[in-house]
Parts: sequence; structure tokens; C-alpha cells
Amino acid sequence: MPTSFYPLLSHPLGGVVIGLAVAAISVILLVYSRHVRAEQPTGQAGLAGVLVGAFAVFVLIAAAMSMIEIRRLAEAHPPPGTLVDVGGYRMHILAEGDAGSGPTVIWIPGGHAQGLALYHLHAAIRHETRSILFDRPGTGWSDPGPFPRRTATEAVELATLLENAGEEGPFVLAGHSYGGLLAANFARRHPERTAAVVLLDASPPDAFIYAPAYGAAALDGLVRDAEQQGLDKIFGGWTNPELAMAEAEGEIGEVLRKQRALLADVGEAMAANARRPAASFATASIFQEFSADFVSAAAPDLVVYDGELGDLPVLVVIPDEDASGIIEPLGMEEAAARRAVNFFERVRVRYLEVSSDTRLIHTPPGTGHNYPYETPEFVLEVVRQLLAELGGESEAGDAECPA
Repeated sequence: MPTSFYPLLSHPLGGVVIGLAVAAISVILLVYSRHVRAEQPTGQAGLAGVLVGAFAVFVLIAAAMSMIEIRRLAEAHPPPGTLVDVGGYRMHILAEGDAGSGPTVIWIPGGHAQGLALYHLHAAIRHETRSILFDRPGTGWSDPGPFPRRTATEAVELATLLENAGEEGPFVLAGHSYGGLLAANFARRHPERTAAVVLLDASPPDAFIYAPAYGAAALDGLVRDAEQQGLDKIFGGWTNPELAMAEAEGEIGEVLRKQRALLADVGEAMAANARRPAASFATASIFQEFSADFVSAAAPDLVVYDGELGDLPVLVVIPDEDASGIIEPLGMEEAAARRAVNFFERVRVRYLEVSSDTRLIHTPPGTGHNYPYETPEFVLEVVRQLLAELGGESEAGDAECPA
């Protein structure tokens, strides 16, 4: 699908506009058939016009019903935080708690998920410090924003959001998986506003660009799936695939069931937000930054090079597991499997080189990539210990400053 369609398809009226365009084609065909009827007595153009017109009616009805449903869900689940203008479009931020003299924690979920995906961690710590969830443009309650979506763009948007919302920081950015990539990008651009970075099995660009198993080619499938889901949402044919996945046996089903239990308080709001087409097209767009057509141009703004975070505290928190568990289900031949296992075990510690103060922390035994849902108390304890350390430094610094 041409990416130039994304802005239109992300808009609530996108389906109606498509229906009107199809209707216009029907009218053109019918008008044309009247002029050529004498030369074409079979009336093929007229028949085509009628069929296209009938299809246009179907599209308009489906789009209108979907739009009404999306609006109903939006009214039933208003934003719990604040919508802040970041340059002609709004982003949603939920900031709660008092940081005192310490830093504020920003939680960034994996994928291109809405902020509520880490609500259980936010809710657990907001009474101890200031804690922030936010929705990237297109997700949650945020407006779609401009396209294309890029991690570098979203790092700038996050900085603007925090400034316009009056959040002064400094910030501890805790990012899971793909969210860790955004956390590292923010820290590179704004070291003066960053107290530390907690990378929860974060995804370095290497994992997508060079992976022998899951490389950029695999992301093309994710892009197509997101586009299809976006179209299904526009015309009312979408069913959340996570519902069926949560009922399945195996690790994915188990993790999703734990996630649903942890996020039960906000589950309905998350489901309502997921119904928006903008969420799907924003996801499709962000994953395209690793495609062959874009990666060469995007990489310099996307990659956080070795040493670029100076002496900023960076916690690299990864599962203590053999990567063979990731590779074996793929059925790769032996030599290729060995290369893939080696790659994934080494890419997991890639971020250890971005700062002179990086620390490797392993999660409890038996946990995997989605450990923020498998063992949330462990994640909270890691962050609490870091806050205590940073708070001690802050108090020492305050004591040295003249009154």
C-alpha cells in the first residue's frame, strides 16, 4: 500500500472519503455510458457503473458504522490524562505522583503500543515518585500526527510533549523492547534532561537490520499485517487478534493472559483505543524505518552509537536465557541456527557500549523477553533501587550547593 495513504486512512473520516471516491467513479461510469450507449448497445459501462455504485453504498455504510462505533468507544473511555499540543496535533500524557527532589520515571512499552501497556508498573510506583505514561502519535488517545512515523521523530515529539506539559525532570526512561530504542534516542538528544536509562531487553537496530532470522524482511510482513488491520478497522471487519492468541497454548498465550490480568483495570480502555485505525497505520509506518527502502537514510538518526551517552547510568536488563529457545521453533538448518543463536545472544548486550556507566542485570530464571509482565515486581525493584541511588546523589549534590 502506498504510504501516502496513511494520513487519510488514519483519520476518522478516511473510510467515508474512500466511499465517496468510489461513488464518484460510479457516477463517471454512468455518465459515460449515456454518451456511448448508441455505439455500445450492450451497456457494459452502465452495468459497471451500477456495480461500482452498489459497492460504494456498501463501503459508505460500513465506514459510517465503523466511525460511529469508534466515536462511541471514545466517548465511553475519555483520556485519563491531558492532551497536549506538540505542534498542531496533540499527544496524551498521564503524569501522576510527586518526584520530590528525585527524578521522574517515564515508562515506554514495546512495539508501538499505547502507554497503558505498562500501566501496572506506573500504578505501582506513582505513590513513591512521579511516574509518566504517554501515547505516541496514533496510539492511545493521541492524534495520528504527521507521517512517516520514525523513532527519531518520536524522540523529538516526546521532548516537546514533556516541555509543553510542564514536566521538568530529570527523567529516568524505562523502555521495554522497541520502547527501549526510543528511550535511548531521547537520552542521546537530551542528556541534560536524563538521569538514567533502564533498557528492559531493549531492541537495538541491529536486531532488525542484520538478524539472520527476523531481519528487515520479516518486518515487511508486520507492515502488511498492520495495514490490513487498519483497513479492517475502517470498514468494521476487525477482531483483535490478541483475543485468540490469549486463549492459545504456549508462551505467547501465557504471557498475554498475565498481561490481561495485570491490566484488567484499563483493559476496556486499551481495547477501545486499539479499535482506532490510526494505531495500525502508525505501527505500519514506524516499522518501515527498517525496510530496505528507508533504513540507509534513517539509520544515522536512529542508531545510538557506542559511547554516545557519555557516563549516563544505563541499566541493561535482559533475561538470563539461551537464545536457542528463540531459534529452535523456526526450524533453521544447523549451521544457520548456530549463527542465529550467537547473533541474538550478543545483540542483547549491544547497549552495554553506549555509556561508560552501563550495568548488566539478569532477570529471574525462567523469564523471557516479556518479563515486565512475567515478573513486574522485579522490574519495579530495579527501578526503585536506581531511584534510591539517584536520590542519594541528588541529596549529596544539594548539600554541596550554597544556600
